[in-house]
Amino acid sequence: MTTSSIRTLFITKEVPYPPVGGVNLRTWQNINIMMKFGPVGVFSASNWSPKSTFLPGVTLWKHANVAIQRSNWEKLENRLWWLHPRRHPDADWAYAKTAAEELNETLTQFQPDLVIIEEVWLYSYLSVVKRHKCHIIFDNINVEASLWQQRYSSTQGFKSQLKAKIQLEHLKSIESDFAKQASQVWVCSENDSNLITQYYGQVSPTHVVPNGINVAHYDSIHSGECKPEAGLEDTQRNLLFLGQLSYSPNTVAVELLINQIYPQLRELYPDSRLLLVGRNPTQFMQAAAKREPSIIVTGSVADVRPYLAAASVMVVPLLQGGGTRLKILEAFAAGCPVVSTAKGAEGIKARDGEHLLIRNEVEELVAGVSQIWSNPSLGEKLASSAYELVQAKYSWEAVGRKIELAVQKLLSE
Repeated sequence: MTTSSIRTLFITKEVPYPPVGGVNLRTWQNINIMMKFGPVGVFSASNWSPKSTFLPGVTLWKHANVAIQRSNWEKLENRLWWLHPRRHPDADWAYAKTAAEELNETLTQFQPDLVIIEEVWLYSYLSVVKRHKCHIIFDNINVEASLWQQRYSSTQGFKSQLKAKIQLEHLKSIESDFAKQASQVWVCSENDSNLITQYYGQVSPTHVVPNGINVAHYDSIHSGECKPEAGLEDTQRNLLFLGQLSYSPNTVAVELLINQIYPQLRELYPDSRLLLVGRNPTQFMQAAAKREPSIIVTGSVADVRPYLAAASVMVVPLLQGGGTRLKILEAFAAGCPVVSTAKGAEGIKARDGEHLLIRNEVEELVAGVSQIWSNPSLGEKLASSAYELVQAKYSWEAVGRKIELAVQKLLSE
Protein backbone atom coordinates (compact mmCIF):
# COMPACT_ATOMS: atom_id res chain seq x y z
CA MET A 1 0.00 0.00 0.00
CA THR A 2 1.22 3.52 -0.78
CA THR A 3 0.29 6.85 0.78
CA SER A 4 -1.68 7.67 -2.36
CA SER A 5 -4.33 5.02 -1.73
CA ILE A 6 -5.10 5.10 1.99
CA ARG A 7 -8.65 4.97 3.33
CA THR A 8 -8.75 6.80 6.66
CA LEU A 9 -11.54 6.93 9.25
CA PHE A 10 -11.42 9.57 11.99
CA ILE A 11 -13.23 9.04 15.27
CA THR A 12 -13.88 12.39 16.94
CA LYS A 13 -15.55 13.62 20.13
CA GLU A 14 -17.04 16.66 18.40
CA VAL A 15 -18.15 17.62 14.91
CA PRO A 16 -14.85 18.88 13.43
CA TYR A 17 -16.34 21.42 11.02
CA PRO A 18 -16.57 24.35 11.18
CA PRO A 19 -13.39 24.17 13.25
CA VAL A 20 -14.06 26.10 16.45
CA GLY A 21 -11.51 25.67 19.25
CA GLY A 22 -8.12 24.02 19.43
CA VAL A 23 -9.18 20.36 19.26
CA ASN A 24 -11.35 20.89 16.19
CA LEU A 25 -8.68 22.97 14.47
CA ARG A 26 -6.22 20.11 14.92
CA THR A 27 -8.73 17.47 13.82
CA TRP A 28 -9.70 19.47 10.74
CA GLN A 29 -6.00 19.90 9.93
CA ASN A 30 -5.43 16.13 10.09
CA ILE A 31 -8.56 15.40 8.04
CA ASN A 32 -7.47 17.77 5.28
CA ILE A 33 -3.95 16.35 5.20
CA MET A 34 -5.17 12.74 5.05
CA MET A 35 -7.54 13.63 2.17
CA LYS A 36 -4.41 13.98 0.03
CA PHE A 37 -3.70 10.30 0.54
CA GLY A 38 -7.17 8.91 -0.22
CA PRO A 39 -10.82 8.86 0.92
CA VAL A 40 -11.57 10.08 4.45
CA GLY A 41 -14.53 9.12 6.62
CA VAL A 42 -15.57 10.60 9.98
CA PHE A 43 -17.45 9.04 12.88
CA SER A 44 -18.29 11.71 15.47
CA ALA A 45 -19.91 11.16 18.87
CA SER A 46 -21.18 13.85 21.20
CA ASN A 47 -24.13 14.90 23.36
CA TRP A 48 -25.87 16.87 20.64
CA SER A 49 -26.87 16.67 16.99
CA PRO A 50 -25.28 18.98 14.39
CA LYS A 51 -27.41 21.26 12.24
CA SER A 52 -25.38 20.51 9.13
CA THR A 53 -24.96 17.10 7.53
CA PHE A 54 -22.00 18.15 5.40
CA LEU A 55 -18.25 17.98 6.02
CA PRO A 56 -16.38 19.45 3.01
CA GLY A 57 -14.39 16.81 1.14
CA VAL A 58 -15.31 13.94 3.48
CA THR A 59 -16.48 10.75 1.74
CA LEU A 60 -18.56 9.38 4.62
CA TRP A 61 -19.80 10.98 7.83
CA LYS A 62 -21.75 9.32 10.60
CA HIS A 63 -22.73 11.19 13.77
CA ALA A 64 -24.01 9.64 17.00
CA ASN A 65 -25.88 11.72 19.57
CA VAL A 66 -25.03 9.61 22.60
CA ALA A 67 -27.24 11.68 24.93
CA ILE A 68 -30.38 10.28 23.30
CA GLN A 69 -28.90 6.82 22.74
CA ARG A 70 -27.93 5.95 26.31
CA SER A 71 -30.18 3.51 28.12
CA ASN A 72 -31.12 4.00 31.76
CA TRP A 73 -28.82 1.10 32.61
CA GLU A 74 -25.90 2.86 30.89
CA LYS A 75 -26.64 6.05 32.81
CA LEU A 76 -26.47 4.03 36.05
CA GLU A 77 -23.20 2.40 34.90
CA ASN A 78 -21.73 5.83 34.21
CA ARG A 79 -22.45 6.93 37.77
CA LEU A 80 -20.56 3.86 39.00
CA TRP A 81 -17.45 4.58 36.87
CA TRP A 82 -15.18 4.42 39.94
CA LEU A 83 -15.78 0.67 40.26
CA HIS A 84 -13.89 -0.02 37.02
CA PRO A 85 -10.19 0.93 36.72
CA ARG A 86 -10.56 1.96 33.07
CA ARG A 87 -13.69 4.07 33.33
CA HIS A 88 -13.69 7.84 33.68
CA PRO A 89 -16.61 10.30 33.60
CA ASP A 90 -15.04 12.35 30.80
CA ALA A 91 -14.50 9.22 28.70
CA ASP A 92 -18.11 8.13 29.31
CA TRP A 93 -19.34 11.51 28.02
CA ALA A 94 -18.99 10.52 24.35
CA TYR A 95 -19.92 6.83 24.63
CA ALA A 96 -23.07 4.77 24.21
CA LYS A 97 -23.41 1.09 23.30
CA THR A 98 -25.70 1.98 20.39
CA ALA A 99 -23.05 4.39 19.09
CA ALA A 100 -20.45 1.62 19.35
CA GLU A 101 -22.68 -0.61 17.21
CA GLU A 102 -23.03 2.21 14.67
CA LEU A 103 -19.25 2.62 14.62
CA ASN A 104 -18.86 -1.11 13.96
CA GLU A 105 -21.25 -0.82 11.01
CA THR A 106 -19.36 2.23 9.73
CA LEU A 107 -16.05 0.35 9.89
CA THR A 108 -17.56 -2.58 8.02
CA GLN A 109 -19.01 -0.25 5.37
CA PHE A 110 -15.99 2.05 4.91
CA GLN A 111 -13.24 -0.57 5.40
CA PRO A 112 -10.48 1.86 6.41
CA ASP A 113 -6.80 1.03 6.24
CA LEU A 114 -6.13 3.52 8.99
CA VAL A 115 -8.25 4.72 11.93
CA ILE A 116 -7.24 7.92 13.73
CA ILE A 117 -8.85 8.31 17.15
CA GLU A 118 -8.79 11.91 18.33
CA GLU A 119 -8.25 12.24 22.11
CA VAL A 120 -8.03 9.78 24.98
CA TRP A 121 -11.72 10.40 25.80
CA LEU A 122 -12.72 8.04 22.96
CA TYR A 123 -10.91 5.10 24.56
CA SER A 124 -14.17 3.17 24.99
CA TYR A 125 -14.41 2.79 21.21
CA LEU A 126 -10.94 1.24 20.89
CA SER A 127 -12.21 -2.31 21.43
CA VAL A 128 -14.65 -1.87 18.52
CA VAL A 129 -11.89 -0.72 16.16
CA LYS A 130 -9.65 -3.62 17.24
CA ARG A 131 -12.16 -6.07 15.70
CA HIS A 132 -11.24 -4.78 12.24
CA LYS A 133 -8.06 -5.16 10.20
CA CYS A 134 -6.71 -1.63 10.26
CA HIS A 135 -3.86 0.36 11.75
CA ILE A 136 -4.85 2.50 14.74
CA ILE A 137 -3.38 5.91 15.48
CA PHE A 138 -4.04 7.47 18.88
CA ASP A 139 -3.84 11.24 18.39
CA ASN A 140 -3.13 12.30 21.96
CA ILE A 141 -3.79 16.02 21.67
CA ASN A 142 -2.85 16.55 25.33
CA VAL A 143 -1.09 14.22 27.72
CA GLU A 144 -4.24 14.28 29.79
CA ALA A 145 -2.80 12.84 33.02
CA SER A 146 -0.32 15.72 33.17
CA LEU A 147 -3.04 18.26 32.43
CA TRP A 148 -5.32 16.68 35.05
CA GLN A 149 -2.62 17.02 37.70
CA GLN A 150 -2.09 20.68 36.80
CA ARG A 151 -5.80 21.44 37.02
CA TYR A 152 -6.57 19.62 40.26
CA SER A 153 -3.32 19.87 42.24
CA SER A 154 -4.78 22.64 44.41
CA THR A 155 -8.21 21.04 44.97
CA GLN A 156 -9.51 21.77 48.46
CA GLY A 157 -11.44 19.44 50.77
CA PHE A 158 -10.89 15.75 51.49
CA LYS A 159 -13.82 14.49 49.38
CA SER A 160 -12.84 16.57 46.32
CA GLN A 161 -9.19 15.58 46.67
CA LEU A 162 -10.09 11.90 46.89
CA LYS A 163 -12.33 12.11 43.82
CA ALA A 164 -9.63 13.92 41.82
CA LYS A 165 -7.04 11.32 42.87
CA ILE A 166 -9.24 8.38 41.85
CA GLN A 167 -10.05 10.04 38.52
CA LEU A 168 -6.34 10.65 37.88
CA GLU A 169 -5.47 6.99 38.53
CA HIS A 170 -8.24 5.86 36.17
CA LEU A 171 -7.09 8.36 33.56
CA LYS A 172 -3.50 7.12 33.77
CA SER A 173 -4.71 3.55 33.30
CA ILE A 174 -6.77 4.54 30.23
CA GLU A 175 -4.08 6.71 28.63
CA SER A 176 -1.36 4.11 29.22
CA ASP A 177 -3.41 1.24 27.76
CA PHE A 178 -4.48 3.34 24.76
CA ALA A 179 -0.86 4.35 24.03
CA LYS A 180 0.26 0.71 24.21
CA GLN A 181 -2.54 -0.77 22.08
CA ALA A 182 -2.34 1.76 19.23
CA SER A 183 -0.12 1.21 16.20
CA GLN A 184 1.23 4.76 16.61
CA VAL A 185 0.79 7.64 19.04
CA TRP A 186 0.79 11.21 17.73
CA VAL A 187 1.56 14.10 20.05
CA CYS A 188 1.78 17.87 19.50
CA SER A 189 5.34 18.52 20.66
CA GLU A 190 8.63 17.03 21.85
CA ASN A 191 7.60 18.08 25.35
CA ASP A 192 4.48 15.87 25.14
CA SER A 193 6.56 13.01 23.72
CA ASN A 194 8.81 13.23 26.77
CA LEU A 195 5.77 13.34 29.06
CA ILE A 196 4.39 10.13 27.51
CA THR A 197 7.69 8.37 28.28
CA GLN A 198 7.82 9.88 31.76
CA TYR A 199 4.31 8.69 32.64
CA TYR A 200 4.08 5.39 30.77
CA GLY A 201 7.55 4.24 29.76
CA GLN A 202 7.83 2.43 26.44
CA VAL A 203 4.59 2.60 24.45
CA SER A 204 3.73 2.35 20.75
CA PRO A 205 5.97 4.40 18.40
CA THR A 206 5.39 8.08 19.16
CA HIS A 207 5.56 10.77 16.47
CA VAL A 208 5.46 14.54 16.90
CA VAL A 209 2.70 15.90 14.65
CA PRO A 210 2.54 19.61 15.49
CA ASN A 211 -0.64 21.62 15.70
CA GLY A 212 -0.75 23.61 12.50
CA ILE A 213 -3.03 25.95 10.63
CA ASN A 214 -4.03 26.79 7.09
CA VAL A 215 -1.88 29.92 6.89
CA ALA A 216 -3.55 31.07 3.66
CA HIS A 217 -6.86 31.30 5.55
CA TYR A 218 -5.49 34.39 7.32
CA ASP A 219 -4.10 36.15 4.23
CA SER A 220 -7.24 38.31 3.99
CA ILE A 221 -6.17 40.02 7.23
CA HIS A 222 -2.80 41.00 5.75
CA SER A 223 -4.40 42.22 2.53
CA GLY A 224 -6.98 44.31 4.39
CA GLU A 225 -9.85 42.39 2.79
CA CYS A 226 -10.90 41.13 6.22
CA LYS A 227 -11.99 44.18 8.21
CA PRO A 228 -12.04 44.48 12.01
CA GLU A 229 -15.32 43.54 13.68
CA ALA A 230 -17.83 46.39 13.66
CA GLY A 231 -17.23 48.78 16.53
CA LEU A 232 -13.59 47.73 16.90
CA GLU A 233 -12.15 49.67 13.96
CA ASP A 234 -9.86 51.68 16.26
CA THR A 235 -7.44 48.82 16.65
CA GLN A 236 -4.57 50.58 18.42
CA ARG A 237 -5.32 49.35 21.95
CA ASN A 238 -7.37 46.17 21.42
CA LEU A 239 -6.09 43.29 23.55
CA LEU A 240 -7.28 39.83 22.45
CA PHE A 241 -7.70 36.52 24.22
CA LEU A 242 -8.99 33.69 22.05
CA GLY A 243 -10.23 30.22 22.99
CA GLN A 244 -12.99 28.12 24.50
CA LEU A 245 -13.64 30.21 27.59
CA SER A 246 -15.15 27.42 29.71
CA TYR A 247 -12.03 25.26 29.29
CA SER A 248 -10.38 25.28 32.71
CA PRO A 249 -6.86 26.55 31.74
CA ASN A 250 -8.47 29.33 29.66
CA THR A 251 -10.87 30.21 32.49
CA VAL A 252 -7.98 30.62 34.93
CA ALA A 253 -6.08 32.77 32.40
CA VAL A 254 -9.08 35.01 31.69
CA GLU A 255 -9.78 35.54 35.40
CA LEU A 256 -6.16 36.65 35.78
CA LEU A 257 -6.67 39.03 32.87
CA ILE A 258 -9.87 40.52 34.27
CA ASN A 259 -8.74 40.75 37.90
CA GLN A 260 -5.12 41.85 37.55
CA ILE A 261 -3.60 42.35 34.09
CA TYR A 262 -6.26 44.41 32.35
CA PRO A 263 -6.96 46.81 35.26
CA GLN A 264 -3.27 47.79 35.25
CA LEU A 265 -3.31 48.28 31.48
CA ARG A 266 -6.46 50.42 31.73
CA GLU A 267 -4.67 52.73 34.14
CA LEU A 268 -1.84 53.18 31.62
CA TYR A 269 -4.08 53.19 28.52
CA PRO A 270 -7.64 54.36 29.31
CA ASP A 271 -8.67 53.82 25.66
CA SER A 272 -7.75 50.12 25.73
CA ARG A 273 -10.25 47.27 25.26
CA LEU A 274 -10.15 43.61 26.24
CA LEU A 275 -11.67 41.23 23.69
CA LEU A 276 -12.57 37.79 25.06
CA VAL A 277 -13.51 35.74 22.03
CA GLY A 278 -14.72 32.16 22.31
CA ARG A 279 -17.60 29.93 23.18
CA ASN A 280 -19.10 29.26 26.60
CA PRO A 281 -17.98 32.33 28.58
CA THR A 282 -18.49 31.93 32.32
CA GLN A 283 -20.89 33.99 34.44
CA PHE A 284 -17.87 35.75 35.94
CA MET A 285 -16.74 36.92 32.48
CA GLN A 286 -20.21 38.06 31.49
CA ALA A 287 -20.63 39.96 34.77
CA ALA A 288 -17.26 41.68 34.22
CA ALA A 289 -18.37 42.79 30.74
CA LYS A 290 -21.58 44.26 32.22
CA ARG A 291 -19.62 46.21 34.81
CA GLU A 292 -16.93 47.41 32.41
CA PRO A 293 -18.00 48.31 28.82
CA SER A 294 -14.38 48.11 27.61
CA ILE A 295 -14.43 44.33 28.28
CA ILE A 296 -16.12 42.67 25.32
CA VAL A 297 -17.23 39.04 25.66
CA THR A 298 -18.43 37.65 22.34
CA GLY A 299 -19.41 34.05 22.98
CA SER A 300 -19.11 31.74 19.98
CA VAL A 301 -18.30 33.51 16.70
CA ALA A 302 -18.56 32.18 13.14
CA ASP A 303 -15.15 33.58 12.18
CA VAL A 304 -12.33 34.72 14.45
CA ARG A 305 -10.50 36.63 11.71
CA PRO A 306 -12.35 39.97 12.18
CA TYR A 307 -11.25 39.89 15.84
CA LEU A 308 -7.66 39.02 14.91
CA ALA A 309 -7.81 41.92 12.45
CA ALA A 310 -9.01 44.18 15.27
CA ALA A 311 -6.32 43.13 17.76
CA SER A 312 -3.07 45.00 18.28
CA VAL A 313 -1.78 42.35 20.74
CA MET A 314 -2.82 38.82 21.65
CA VAL A 315 -2.15 38.00 25.29
CA VAL A 316 -1.87 34.38 26.50
CA PRO A 317 -1.42 34.38 30.31
CA LEU A 318 -1.86 30.61 30.67
CA LEU A 319 -0.68 28.96 33.88
CA GLN A 320 -1.92 25.47 32.95
CA GLY A 321 -2.27 23.49 29.76
CA GLY A 322 -1.03 20.73 27.50
CA GLY A 323 -0.27 20.26 23.82
CA THR A 324 0.38 23.51 21.97
CA ARG A 325 -1.76 26.61 21.74
CA LEU A 326 -3.34 27.10 18.34
CA LYS A 327 -4.43 30.59 19.37
CA ILE A 328 -0.76 31.64 19.20
CA LEU A 329 -0.32 30.12 15.74
CA GLU A 330 -3.46 31.92 14.56
CA ALA A 331 -2.02 35.20 15.83
CA PHE A 332 1.29 34.46 14.09
CA ALA A 333 -0.53 33.78 10.80
CA ALA A 334 -2.66 36.91 11.19
CA GLY A 335 0.31 39.20 11.87
CA CYS A 336 -0.79 39.94 15.43
CA PRO A 337 2.04 40.31 18.01
CA VAL A 338 1.87 37.95 21.00
CA VAL A 339 2.71 38.30 24.69
CA SER A 340 2.56 34.95 26.48
CA THR A 341 3.67 33.07 29.56
CA ALA A 342 6.19 30.28 29.02
CA LYS A 343 3.37 27.78 29.66
CA GLY A 344 1.25 29.45 26.97
CA ALA A 345 4.06 29.20 24.40
CA GLU A 346 5.06 25.68 25.47
CA GLY A 347 5.74 23.28 22.60
CA ILE A 348 6.06 26.01 19.96
CA LYS A 349 9.58 26.66 18.66
CA ALA A 350 9.28 30.39 19.16
CA ARG A 351 11.97 32.49 20.82
CA ASP A 352 11.44 35.32 23.27
CA GLY A 353 12.22 38.67 21.68
CA GLU A 354 12.28 37.22 18.17
CA HIS A 355 8.81 35.78 17.54
CA LEU A 356 6.91 36.90 20.67
CA LEU A 357 7.47 38.23 24.18
CA ILE A 358 7.52 35.62 26.95
CA ARG A 359 6.59 37.09 30.31
CA ASN A 360 5.50 35.06 33.35
CA GLU A 361 4.47 37.43 36.14
CA VAL A 362 1.49 39.81 36.06
CA GLU A 363 3.70 42.90 36.07
CA GLU A 364 5.86 41.42 33.31
CA LEU A 365 2.83 40.67 31.14
CA VAL A 366 1.55 44.22 31.62
CA ALA A 367 4.98 45.60 30.74
CA GLY A 368 5.20 43.35 27.66
CA VAL A 369 1.88 44.59 26.25
CA SER A 370 2.85 48.16 27.09
CA GLN A 371 6.20 47.67 25.34
CA ILE A 372 4.46 46.73 22.09
CA TRP A 373 1.82 49.45 22.36
CA SER A 374 4.45 52.13 23.00
CA ASN A 375 6.81 50.83 20.32
CA PRO A 376 4.87 49.78 17.19
CA SER A 377 8.05 48.86 15.32
CA LEU A 378 8.71 46.13 17.91
CA GLY A 379 5.26 44.65 17.27
CA GLU A 380 5.90 44.73 13.52
CA LYS A 381 9.28 43.00 13.93
CA LEU A 382 7.84 40.25 16.14
CA ALA A 383 4.86 39.73 13.81
CA SER A 384 7.10 39.47 10.73
CA SER A 385 9.40 36.86 12.31
CA ALA A 386 6.42 34.94 13.71
CA TYR A 387 4.76 34.82 10.28
CA GLU A 388 7.92 33.28 8.78
CA LEU A 389 8.02 30.72 11.60
CA VAL A 390 4.39 29.64 11.24
CA GLN A 391 4.83 29.20 7.48
CA ALA A 392 8.00 27.14 7.88
CA LYS A 393 7.03 24.95 10.86
CA TYR A 394 3.28 25.07 11.50
CA SER A 395 1.53 25.40 8.14
CA TRP A 396 -0.59 22.50 6.91
CA GLU A 397 2.10 21.89 4.29
CA ALA A 398 4.83 21.58 6.94
CA VAL A 399 2.71 19.37 9.21
CA GLY A 400 1.63 17.31 6.17
CA ARG A 401 5.23 16.33 5.53
CA LYS A 402 5.55 15.03 9.09
CA ILE A 403 2.29 13.09 8.83
CA GLU A 404 3.36 11.54 5.53
CA LEU A 405 6.63 10.33 7.08
CA ALA A 406 4.77 8.88 10.09
CA VAL A 407 2.23 7.08 7.90
CA GLN A 408 4.93 5.76 5.54
CA LYS A 409 6.80 4.35 8.55
CA LEU A 410 3.61 2.71 9.84
CA LEU A 411 2.78 1.10 6.50
CA SER A 412 6.33 -0.14 6.01
CA GLU A 413 6.16 -1.88 9.39
